[in-house]
Amino acid sequence: MNPHLHYDFRDILIAPARALSAKRIFVMTLFLCVGLVVYDACTYLAVALDGEKVGTFWNIYGLAPVTLFYFDHLAAQIVYAVGVALGVLALMLGFFGVASIEIEQVRGNRFFSIPGAIAFTLRRFTQLLISEVSIIAFMAVILVLFLLLGLVTRIPFIGEYIYALTFLLPAFVIAIFTVFIFAVFQISIVLLPATAAAERNGEAFTAILETFSTIVRQPVRWLLYTAYGLLTAKVCSFVYAYFCYRSVQFIGWAVSLSGGANADTMIRGGLSHLPLRSDLVREMLNVFPGVDFSFSISHLVQPMTGNPAGHVMALMLFMIFASVVGYALSVVATAQARGYVVIRYLKDEYRIADERPLFLEEETPVEEHTPPTDQHDPEDSTDN
Repeated sequence: MNPHLHYDFRDILIAPARALSAKRIFVMTLFLCVGLVVYDACTYLAVALDGEKVGTFWNIYGLAPVTLFYFDHLAAQIVYAVGVALGVLALMLGFFGVASIEIEQVRGNRFFSIPGAIAFTLRRFTQLLISEVSIIAFMAVILVLFLLLGLVTRIPFIGEYIYALTFLLPAFVIAIFTVFIFAVFQISIVLLPATAAAERNGEAFTAILETFSTIVRQPVRWLLYTAYGLLTAKVCSFVYAYFCYRSVQFIGWAVSLSGGANADTMIRGGLSHLPLRSDLVREMLNVFPGVDFSFSISHLVQPMTGNPAGHVMALMLFMIFASVVGYALSVVATAQARGYVVIRYLKDEYRIADERPLFLEEETPVEEHTPPTDQHDPEDSTDN
């Protein structure tokens, strides 16, 4: 049990500090990179299927083509859609991993390890997938019903009256309900991993039910917690990015004292392989969109060299930058997990903190051994 919960906004304030832990950043960064690799592979395959030049596309977008693309050929559209879906699902797995660490800590388990969190996340992959597919399938069923209504309208004379009479009831009511479901479906990308991490049995229906219940019964409080998480994630990740930038500079300077200028040259050469002028990099190095307060690392770049070690250095620098994005997303996931703990108590009076941890191995109680006392057999005793 966590004795420090207040079950109000004070429990959310600590989210950026709780997210600043090596295991949470590692888990989030790992699944972020997996999602990026899958998304990149599908995107560049879609570019090739669409007949475009992959090399030109690479020169423009590089490692992180984080934008929506439109392709002419159906095969390219399908491959790209699959890449987007798998990338989002990998991102949700990262949210789940961070949320599971936080939920276990709320329950009293402070020793939930990185391998344990990754294994638990992979075991719950089916739960997240079924939950999202179920919501999509439900919306697809409603769409089919409207398609059938469209066929009815083709009936001469009678079809138009049927369409007009059913426009308000039930068509309009169902449409509002469907739009709400679609909104929750988008919200579920960040909220459903938290509800699933707090669900002990891995049931998809319970995770979906808690996701909808949170939005329906506590929408204002959830919006407030989410806004705080997004705001602090951006500001705190900027501070973290600045410390990473200065740390890389310190490594280059310190190593160059004994290793010569080659140490700093390798860092600059590694940076030349990365898309530093992309929109994502620019936004991560700026404190907040619309606020002109940032730092730049493009001045450190030097022309590419043929040194193979430069590619290894580029990979290392990329992982450092990925950890910046991973920390920002870790703040969001931690705020969602703690926010759900608070909201679950306020709407159901249920304390997740009172639950037993899922992965804390109970220590075997040590039996107390008392020294034997001198006991006399009554038959051997003699009367004085």
